[in-house]
Amino acid sequence: MVPVLVAIRLAAPLGEPAAEASPVATVHGVVDTACHGGAGTTIPSPASPADAGSEVATTMLPSGVSVVVVSAGFPTAAVATVHAFTPSCAPDASFGQGGSEQLSYEGRDFTINAAAPGVGGGLVLVGQTNTADQIGTGWLVASMGPNGRLDSSFGLGGWAELPWPGGASTVAQEPSGRIVLAGTQGGGCCEHEWVGELSPRGALVSGFGSAGRTTLAVTRDDSGAAQVAVEPDGEILVVTAGGNMGCWGVTVSALTASGLPVPSFQQHFNAAMGPQTTFVGSLVVHDGGFLLAGTGQAACVENTPSPTAVGRVIAFEPNGGLEKSFGTDGQVRFSSPMEDPVWALPQQDGGLLLAGMAVSSQPNAQGPVHLNLVRLSAKGHLEPGYGHGGMAELQLRHLSAAEAMTNGRLNAVVCSSTTGNAFWLTELLG
Repeated sequence: MVPVLVAIRLAAPLGEPAAEASPVATVHGVVDTACHGGAGTTIPSPASPADAGSEVATTMLPSGVSVVVVSAGFPTAAVATVHAFTPSCAPDASFGQGGSEQLSYEGRDFTINAAAPGVGGGLVLVGQTNTADQIGTGWLVASMGPNGRLDSSFGLGGWAELPWPGGASTVAQEPSGRIVLAGTQGGGCCEHEWVGELSPRGALVSGFGSAGRTTLAVTRDDSGAAQVAVEPDGEILVVTAGGNMGCWGVTVSALTASGLPVPSFQQHFNAAMGPQTTFVGSLVVHDGGFLLAGTGQAACVENTPSPTAVGRVIAFEPNGGLEKSFGTDGQVRFSSPMEDPVWALPQQDGGLLLAGMAVSSQPNAQGPVHLNLVRLSAKGHLEPGYGHGGMAELQLRHLSAAEAMTNGRLNAVVCSSTTGNAFWLTELLG
């Protein structure tokens, strides 16, 4: 079977009524008819073995081009396809071959786990090499130009491979070209997590941390490096997320530009988070510090929804302490079920668009699933003109959210089928 990607763009201007997008989605907002009349578009994605779902990585470029990278899950394959869509949901004809580019690496199996905007309008991809017997035998990085071609000045033919076990799972590139990436090896009780740095040409920066990488403390089972961000002063923030038996949580680590732990940050952060409760969310660099936005509850997640579930946005100072001028004593709470995953998409007005899936709407659930959308102001207040009192809902039929992305003006969510062999790109205005 050849999997397909369906692209639908949705606009959500303030105060507008609901409209139906297509047979697979109901949107309490407005469908943007610029995207093929709201019907979306399909393109072929690389075929995977019948018993292997696909991995998807996404990013949105400053121009508003949405990039979706599809590679094989397990068993793995020696090919990945990078798709680029213009803000009108049409394939970007200036990218690759008519809007897509097929990648291969020395004829070897590999997986792309994450993508990020690169300097000069290009993009950076990270993942890992694989063998028939093992997933994650080395960290893999690729640099592509805005034309969708590999950058031959980067590494060897556009690729750099690091001899580290496991794989890279998140990446950011600074305007200087510096590339910061993080990844994980192992699972269950026995993970190892690192942060590394590459030069703009793909060379390992040996002066970063110890021989080019810094080890992160692992604070819970089944965790992994989920997000890396670089602050304006060059300090690095890394989110690790995970947990088991429904007891999920996130930890933020801070490193200097040279890869050393920021003194006292972890102590301040742990004190600000308070007693450990279940929390799922993502990080946004904000006003000299950062925000953690997501959902949490007072107990581990079970099949029965908890009445303690609530949405939270927590503001932190650069040293990891609470920014108490934000909301009430540094945080804002709003009505929400427990969700996993949750994405915080920063908007150009300083506010946030949160997208999350209720835990009961995971891939093994029966019947339609939906994505909850919450629009918050720069101060963390619900925007009453968005949807219904600051909240909206995107209903999906037997699909599960995979990734969310933004450039501040446009926002997109990529959803996958329960088998990981079909993808649907929905674009929204915040």
